[in-house]
Amino acid sequence: MQKQWIEKSVDLALLSRHIEDFFKVRGFKTKRDELAGEHKILVIPTRTQGIRENVHVKILGNPNDFVIELTAGERARSAIWLGYTTTMIGGGSLLLRGLKSREALEKLEKEFWAHSENAVARLANSAGHSQP
Repeated sequence: MQKQWIEKSVDLALLSRHIEDFFKVRGFKTKRDELAGEHKILVIPTRTQGIRENVHVKILGNPNDFVIELTAGERARSAIWLGYTTTMIGGGSLLLRGLKSREALEKLEKEFWAHSENAVARLANSAGHSQP
């Protein structure tokens, strides 16, 4: 899923650090990369979150026209599909793990977008200003 913001003048490097902190506070491990016009955050879950796959966040664009993209759930969808097709031969546990992972991802995604909206609002007009 992705969302776009325009005319906010947001320091995207600072925004990427705020987003990284969102995941760190929740116990995830992260790896952040900054390239020209693109900020990437790899989010690696630990066993405590119930999520069975990495989450990828990208911030693309410039301070006045940017997109935040969140990608996750492919592995959970595959596990659910495989679990459904193999329930007759014991695939129920795979189905259950996939469903639990998907549910945890949906909850995380909802919290992530609320946090991102707030972070963008707080950081509006921060581009070009030096902030710690």
